[in-house]
Amino acid sequence: MAKINSVKTTIDGYEFDSLTEGEFYKHLKSRNDVLKIDVHPSFVLMNAFQISCGRCTGGCVKSPKTGKQIKCKRCGGKGLITRQPWTYTPDFRVIWKKGSPSYFDVKGGFKDAKFNYVKKMFEYRYCRELLVVKQVKGEWKYM
Repeated sequence: MAKINSVKTTIDGYEFDSLTEGEFYKHLKSRNDVLKIDVHPSFVLMNAFQISCGRCTGGCVKSPKTGKQIKCKRCGGKGLITRQPWTYTPDFRVIWKKGSPSYFDVKGGFKDAKFNYVKKMFEYRYCRELLVVKQVKGEWKYM
């Protein structure tokens, strides 16, 4: 997702999209109840799938020059188009010493309209709450 006025920063060999995200990483590292921190884990929200090509019939279209049937460029003559999987990368997966994982997304500014859909789909697919945190007056607050 697009970042506005963010400055990339590197801590412990990890590149973070913003200073705020890097600060939250340092906050997590300082906690005694954290067993493991995974930075930028990736999750599939929707698998890849195929749809019928709407521009051709059975992979062929009529040539505008000759009028003969030629292979459709859109689907490569297969009659099907493959849609890529929908993936999401939260900022952190934290494994607590008590054994349960938590998933965090750090926000420095606003949440764009798309984020609410991504959050809901992540929670639906993985049955875990995606915790959204923001730094307010030096403290981390859940949004």
